[in-house]
Amino acid sequence: MSTDRCNSDGYAILEALVALAIAAGVLTATMAGLAGLARGSRQADQVQQAMLEARNIEARLRAGLPVGALSERYPDWRFEFTAVDRPVDPRTGAVLTAVVLERANLPGWQLRFVYVETSGDEGLEASAYEPR
Repeated sequence: MSTDRCNSDGYAILEALVALAIAAGVLTATMAGLAGLARGSRQADQVQQAMLEARNIEARLRAGLPVGALSERYPDWRFEFTAVDRPVDPRTGAVLTAVVLERANLPGWQLRFVYVETSGDEGLEASAYEPR
């Protein structure tokens, strides 16, 4: 009778160790999932912040702020300017310029847009443009 008791006690310990190993595996998988979720959330926040800054940069370029001032204010950004069409309006000197914005800490993420760049306000009048 005592040998039966020893065998059943051995199975109880083995069952407890297996249950502990399963619980450890589940806990490890859960923690890995939560860590991945935190990384994804942090990256989503970075992309959202980058999007807000990119829209701010775009608005400032469209408003006519010099590129040098932008590159000083946003050192994390890389600006690439390309002429689309030279000149769009010979009377005003306006040109279309394509811009590619890329943030240093978000590789592969880019924002592309086109804006009208004016060389100056000479020749611009309040009246509507009339072709000659």
